[in-house]
Amino acid sequence: MEFDLLWLVASFGGGAFGAAIGGQTAFIFTGLLYLIGLGGYLGGIDTGAFMGSVVFGPVFGPHIAFLGGAAAAAYAAKKGVMAGGANGRDIVTPLAGISRVDVLAVGGVFGMLGYLLNNVLAMVPAFTVNDPALQYGVETVGWTDTVALTIIIISIAVRFMFGTTGLFSTRDHKLLEVGEGKHWVEHQEGWGITAMHGFTSGLMSAFATIMIVVFYVTNTGDYGIVGYAQLIGWAISAVTLIFLSLGMKTPVTHHMTILASIAALKFAPILVGSSDIAEWADNSMIVVAVVIGGIVGALGGLLGEALARATNSNGDTHIDPPAFAIWIGTTVLFAMTSILA
Repeated sequence: MEFDLLWLVASFGGGAFGAAIGGQTAFIFTGLLYLIGLGGYLGGIDTGAFMGSVVFGPVFGPHIAFLGGAAAAAYAAKKGVMAGGANGRDIVTPLAGISRVDVLAVGGVFGMLGYLLNNVLAMVPAFTVNDPALQYGVETVGWTDTVALTIIIISIAVRFMFGTTGLFSTRDHKLLEVGEGKHWVEHQEGWGITAMHGFTSGLMSAFATIMIVVFYVTNTGDYGIVGYAQLIGWAISAVTLIFLSLGMKTPVTHHMTILASIAALKFAPILVGSSDIAEWADNSMIVVAVVIGGIVGALGGLLGEALARATNSNGDTHIDPPAFAIWIGTTVLFAMTSILA
């Protein structure tokens, strides 16, 4: 990814718009537009430019729009202008209602910072594999989810700039203890239910990813779908946050589904011994790959909850637990793929 002045300028608009509508709403649009782009790709349209510029670029890239919204909320809370005295962890409330130019400007500035940092992280050399035939013919598998890592690095900086609780928020509570009324997602913070959400949504996402790859490659021979299919569950999870914003007790699962799909995609050809889709038919190892996806989804859920308790629930700015779990999880999965393939 190369630096582009136009994209940098546009990122100010994306970050400010994310603040205006609220970080979570901006992320919902990311998922929704991703599904539209994926549908176009499956229909034979090259949607790469749309995905890069709108979905993951200055318009709704999470490292720009979502991050801009989260940073602006932290700033607004520090200034004491959040509606109802809400603290800086509020990523749902549209900040347009505050009617302050400085709040939107902060969102824009952090959108630009997100664009710049993601570009820098994208320069880090990726993990490689010894046998590309075990990874869809490609030699590199990435090194982490740079978008997620960008969100976390800047969110930690925001905590120290605008917050008071420190990174691990242990001023009033033990590290993994949730304070009274200080929940991230209260209805899924139990370890068992979090693991269950991760396993079941992980199975769903892993299956959907594998089926999309099989369908598309069988009909077109184009393995380019692999990079898109791995985000199908993640995008669906993002869209379900509409209901959470409306007050329904919907689970937050995008860190579970993305890790599950990546795990299934990476392990399937390794387990089968080939990336040739024809050899996957009726192969029990595909079942194993999907189950591995479910297990990784459960682990992602547990990791996200642990990180929520450690850095977010008791804090006074938002450090996103799913993004935290995603960058750690993808780094581990890419490293394992490099070793096994």
